This record gives sequence, C-alpha cells and structure tokens, in this order.
Amino acid sequence: MAENIRLALFVNANDTSRHTSSANTAIYPNLGLLTLMSSLRPRLEGTGTGVGYFDGTVHGNAVLEDFIDAHAHRIRALCFSVLTANYGASVALAERAKRINPDVVVVFGNDHFSALYDRVMANQPVVDFGFYGNDVVEGFTDFMHDQFTDGTDPTMDYAGLVYRDVAGTVHRNPENPAEYGRLPLVDYSLADSLMPHEKHYLDGQQQVYFFMRDRELRSQVVDIGRGCVKFAGERLEGVPLNACDFCGIIPGVREIIAPEAERAWAILENAYRQGFNYFYITADELPLTLWRMLRAMAARPPEWFLSIPEEERPKMFGYARAEAFATGADRIDTLVNQLGLDHFFIGFDGLSDISLRVMNKQPIGGRGRNHAPMDHNLSALEGVIHRGGMITAGLVVTHLGITPDIMAENHAALTRIVENHPKTFAALDFGPLCPIPGSQSYRYLTHPEYAQTRAAEFGLRVDRDYLESRKNFYRTTDDLDMDEMIRDFVAGCCPDITMGLVDEYIDKMNSLATQHEIVIGGGV
Repeated sequence: MAENIRLALFVNANDTSRHTSSANTAIYPNLGLLTLMSSLRPRLEGTGTGVGYFDGTVHGNAVLEDFIDAHAHRIRALCFSVLTANYGASVALAERAKRINPDVVVVFGNDHFSALYDRVMANQPVVDFGFYGNDVVEGFTDFMHDQFTDGTDPTMDYAGLVYRDVAGTVHRNPENPAEYGRLPLVDYSLADSLMPHEKHYLDGQQQVYFFMRDRELRSQVVDIGRGCVKFAGERLEGVPLNACDFCGIIPGVREIIAPEAERAWAILENAYRQGFNYFYITADELPLTLWRMLRAMAARPPEWFLSIPEEERPKMFGYARAEAFATGADRIDTLVNQLGLDHFFIGFDGLSDISLRVMNKQPIGGRGRNHAPMDHNLSALEGVIHRGGMITAGLVVTHLGITPDIMAENHAALTRIVENHPKTFAALDFGPLCPIPGSQSYRYLTHPEYAQTRAAEFGLRVDRDYLESRKNFYRTTDDLDMDEMIRDFVAGCCPDITMGLVDEYIDKMNSLATQHEIVIGGGV
C-alpha cells in the first residue's frame, strides 16, 4: 500500500489474556470486518483514503503496535471488532494511536461493545464512536464516508451508531435489518490489504483439520443468514430470555434474517469464484433457523453449481440444533445429499439432561419439545453417522449450580459416545462456562437473586453472599478478564465444585481427544 495513502484500519486484536475455550484461532478471517471493508472501500475512491485489515491472532498485537508507531500520522480511523477476550487489547491499541495522533477516529463494534456500549462510552474516552448490533453496514459506511469527506450529518442519523452529544450523553440509534438483502458481496482479498493473512488462514486450516489437508480444501466463512430460533420472545435488557445460558450474541431487532435462495446461492458463488471450495456457514442452527431458505436452495440449485462435476462441487459445514435432526429426518438428507453439508457443529454441552435444562438448551416448542434433551443429541449423532458425516461437538464443562456428581455423569456420557464413534468427531471444543456480557450467565453475576432463583428451580444452589460481594464490579466494569470471570462464576454460581475439579475434567477431556486423535478446539 502506497505510503501517501491515508488509512482506515480494521482490527481484530489478539486476546488480552488467555482465551478460555479450547478452540484454536487464526484459521478464518473476521467476516464482519471484511463485510464493512467491502462496503466502505468503493465509497472512499477519490478521497485519498484506503482500507487495511489486521488480525492480531495471526501476526500478534506487537506487529500492529510497531505499525501504529511508524504510521500513526496517516491513520485516519481505527475500527475494532471487540469481543470480551480482546477488548482490553483493543483499548490499549486505540490509546497508543491516540497518543501519537489525537485526530485518529476510534470506532468499536461487535458483541462486547453491543452488550456494554453505554458503559464503554462512559469509561473509555478513547472510543469516539461505536456501532451496536449486526445490521449496521450501511450506517457505518455512510458515517465513515462522511467523516472523510463533507462532514458528519449533524442529525447523527446513521443506523446503529452509538455516540455522545455535546453534553456527553450517550445515544444509540436503531439498527436497520432491511439492509441485509443489499449487503455487498464480500471481497475476501481485502484480508491481504495491509499485510498477508489469507495464506496463514489456509495453512492453519490444513494444520488443524486432516480432512482439509487430504482433500485439498480451501475453506471460507460465508454469511447466508443470521439469528437463532431461541432469540424469539421476550428480551430483558436486550438479551433474549429463551437464549442458551452461555450465549453472548447480541441479536438485532429481528431474531432471524435470511435472504431468498437465489441471493444465498450468489453469496456462495462469490466465495467459490474467489478460489474457495469449503463453505463455513456462520448462521446459527441451520436446520431450524433457515430451513425454508435451505429447502428452496436445494430445490433450485443454480447452473454454476450444477455445471461442476458432482465429485468436485464445493462442500459446506455449519451449526445445527440437534432437535432439528431428531424431529425432521428429511432435513439432514437435504443438507447432506443435495446441498453437500458434511460437517455439523452440534452443542452437546453438558450431555446430561439436567445440564442441558439448566443451560436452557432444551427445545423451545414444536415436535420433540417433551423429549429428553440428550435424546436429540444422540439421534442427531446417529443421523450424521449413518450418512458418513462429521461432527464438531461443543461442550460446556460448568453451569449454574453444577455438582461433582453432575460433572462425573457428563464426562461418563462423553466418554461412552466418543469411544463408540471416534471417527465421527472432527473436533471437540470444550471449556468452562465463561459468563460473557450479553449472556444469561452474566446476569447471574450482576443479579444474585436471579441466579439463586434459577438454581433453585433445579434443586441446585449458589453462594449468594459471594455473588453479592462481586455484583457491583460486574455492573460497572467494561474491561473484564475471562479467567477471573470463570473463577468468580465457579465460586459464586457453582459452590459445590472447585477450580481444581474443573481443571481435572479439562485434563480428562484433553486426554480423551488425544487418545482418539480428535482435534481439540478447531478454531470455530
């Protein structure tokens, strides 16, 4: 990139502290940032400003620090994708840039900011603006274009924008879900706009997954739908009460957004034409959430797809709620035999029925709602096995009120399943529950009475005094250490166990996966 070009940098910082999941990082780009860049870049033509992408999980934050030190004078904006894990590092990088060039515009977005936007804006003067939620691409593009050209609209009427007025009061504009069908097709080459990333992602995929290496697959993330069936219904402070306990996704004003089948196929073709042949469908719970669209896609595959010899057609993989397989056998056949999905991420989570119920993982309605939750997981597993597919199992080791007996039951169930079907598992992704902002479990830390009431519903208990001693911290702090959060969750919400016991079961899961040559984590 030419030295005289001013820059809007899009940053996915590396974690502030150790990431608590077993998942690997740095095998996929940040799709949200690439989508924003694909929208903004055409609007910046002729302004003397270009876009640059940086992923700290690939190159390390120190590389970006050096870049900021050398080029802060030409950085016009720093746009951060912030999760709880990398929030502190993002703030530190923004502060570094502002010290050298106070005119740098700092913009935050993604789930951690959306969950705590008012707190972030109050505590972090280095953050100039933010965007709340997902449906903000057009609002962001208009806002950044105006920042660099004729000046910001004085009405501040940009969808999803979070800003301070002259008195310092924080305002948040509503999102615009109508934009979803108009979003630009992603230019994945933008991942290499500042320094090489794509080669690192592809190398990481093949190092992690043997089947990607053996089949010469080049995988890429695609967005053909957003939301989850469990985002429907009542919300409390923006968090859906139906959502699973550990889910920290901040949904938009519509719980599910999906394009028409033709648009979904165009998104897949766009990735295929850029050299990718294994599509990671990021949408939550495909067979339930997006079934109408997927069925239409299978009924009307486009000519570009049909013209590829069947054995060479791109494959897909994505998330699935187990009850969709258990209560609709035709769905898995359509996904596997017609659309080419061969790898499913299924939330086995606690594995016992009581754990799944405590984490709110049970079905929310429709056929199968009276079945034991674990029965759905086992039915889904059998369905995938029968069709020669693969599973990455998500496992949550702790939950509200968990006891040593429940932990032992859950691990015994996992051991039985893995030992009976070791070749079906592409990966096991596990870790203790981390109550990230935006989740129901975070509310347990901020509202001890809520935690106590919920635990009592299942005959379980919490340490109310401990939670009371920590609630003000979690009600006011925006920079949170994930390991500290896990320790506080165990101490306050799981008083019958210890961190030592948690570590013991993590070690057992590591040993089980290693014994059967199953990938630990997998980067998804």
